[in-house]
Amino acid sequence: MLVPDREKAVEVVKVLADEYSRKIILSIIANSLPIEEISKEQHIPVSTCYRRIHEMLTYGIVRPDRTIIQDDGKKFVCYKSSFKNATIELESGELKVDLVSNRDPADKLSDIWSTMKPKAAIQEAPEKMQQAVSIANSALQKIAPVL
Repeated sequence: MLVPDREKAVEVVKVLADEYSRKIILSIIANSLPIEEISKEQHIPVSTCYRRIHEMLTYGIVRPDRTIIQDDGKKFVCYKSSFKNATIELESGELKVDLVSNRDPADKLSDIWSTMKPKAAIQEAPEKMQQAVSIANSALQKIAPVL
């Protein structure tokens, strides 16, 4: 998906140019991790991890993926990169950033279902229902060979 917002495109380039931010992104592309684990794995101060994650959350570069609640009640938010691949081009004096989403079809389907309204609202928005059916079919086609 080509990033249409110039400000966000510039921010993605800044994040990838910053050593700490780049290390954080690379560590959370495949797996979501809490900040403390990212800090430990990448040898980045915890305060720096918190600051960089907060900045990247602002631009949608990372997203909260899940929350771990320990037996003692302590909560850890695990973060994941919003993209798994980025292509940066300088073409005709213009910056173009193309991002490949880091979400699988099941996540997309879940998002669509969570925004669905009661039956009357679905009848008013058949395109959302068609989109949900299309994503569900795509997900089934991908897992059908496994079954």
